[in-house]
Amino acid sequence: MVSRMLLLILGLLLMAPAAAQSFRVGVLHGDTEIFDYELSVLKLALAHAPGDHTLEVVPLPETPQQRIFAMLDSAWEPINVFFSGYSPERERRLLQVNIPLTRGLLGYRLMVVKAERLAELKGIDSLAELRRYRIGSGIGWPDNDVLQANGLEVITSRYDNLWRMLAMERFDLFHRGVQEIYTELARPEHQQLAVLPGMMVVFPYDYFFYVSVNRPDLHDLLLTGLVNAYNSGAFMANFLSHPAIRRALEDGELTSRRVVRLALPETYQSLDVIPQRYWHAVGEHPVSLRPATPLITATTPVVGHSPVD
Repeated sequence: MVSRMLLLILGLLLMAPAAAQSFRVGVLHGDTEIFDYELSVLKLALAHAPGDHTLEVVPLPETPQQRIFAMLDSAWEPINVFFSGYSPERERRLLQVNIPLTRGLLGYRLMVVKAERLAELKGIDSLAELRRYRIGSGIGWPDNDVLQANGLEVITSRYDNLWRMLAMERFDLFHRGVQEIYTELARPEHQQLAVLPGMMVVFPYDYFFYVSVNRPDLHDLLLTGLVNAYNSGAFMANFLSHPAIRRALEDGELTSRRVVRLALPETYQSLDVIPQRYWHAVGEHPVSLRPATPLITATTPVVGHSPVD
């Protein structure tokens, strides 16, 4: 009798709707235009998760990423979900939803350069050539580890500063995800900059959703929602129809570019276990394959920090 009662209670619990949750997502730089696609994926996940949930977008201009992750762990939870590039430290510290948001397009990097230097720089076609130049990157960006491990010289500053630093030739190239670069370059203040033609840097990489280890309920809702969206076809429909992704795949000319592959540090191996269905293959360049390029195992370049006031 007791066992039958327990089974009845368990059945009622499984049938009960998930408790409504209020999701508060932090947006780096406060830039909802650049991250419109990633926000669309979050909305898609919540729409396909059990329960009736709400979403608030919290702009975080000029907020260091380490501060943002501390906010996730805060008891008062100013935000309770954040999307960011993968790093082993973030995976250990937080709960990571193991579905790449851009299907790996973030690992297809195009280079922004001063338009007047296009003729000088367009011949870059190998990692050895790329190592001759300085690359601009953000303070605390986890993919800095990947760039450095492959022997590239990285100059770091705040995101807003990096555009001015490139114009002032504090470094030579600014790496951007293919789904970001065209939205950024369309802004009037970037008219003197251009996409370097003919080449791209490729490594297995992407944004993931992160929540506090104290909020497994939020993690499970996001994971369930994303899996349901994939199974229903809604994820791929959103991916292929979103303007940022469509422009990346069309204007990026990814299938005709020379590929400079970067190897991942050994600590990034957990990316290899994510199923292939969640990664996009562009032509003959599947981003989810670990490249054979040797890593720099001796002294790596010193990361510079040259902020512009």
